[in-house]
Amino acid sequence: MNEHPITLEQIVAWLRSKKRNLGDSGVTLVEVRERRVQVPAAAADFDATHAIGRINVWVSGEFDFEVLRKQDGADLLLRHEDVSSLGNLCAGA
Repeated sequence: MNEHPITLEQIVAWLRSKKRNLGDSGVTLVEVRERRVQVPAAAADFDATHAIGRINVWVSGEFDFEVLRKQDGADLLLRHEDVSSLGNLCAGA
C-alpha cells in the first residue's frame, strides 16, 4: 500500500494541466521538474510580465505556492496547503 496520498505521476499531470488553464492570462508555465529521492516531489515554475511563481508539491500532500514581484523580488503570495488528494485543493490556488 502506498504510504502517501498522492503519486508523483498525479502531481506532474496536475501541474502540467495548469498550462491549459492559463489560457491567455499572460502567465506561462516555464518548466515542471520531478524529484524522486526521499519524499518525492515536483515543482512548476511560472512566468508573467511582472511576476514569477512556483508551485512545489510533495507526495505527502503538502503544497507551497510562491509568487514574487520581478521588479524587486517582493513576496506577493506565500501559501502552504496540506491535502489528502488533488481534488481537495482549493480551486483558486
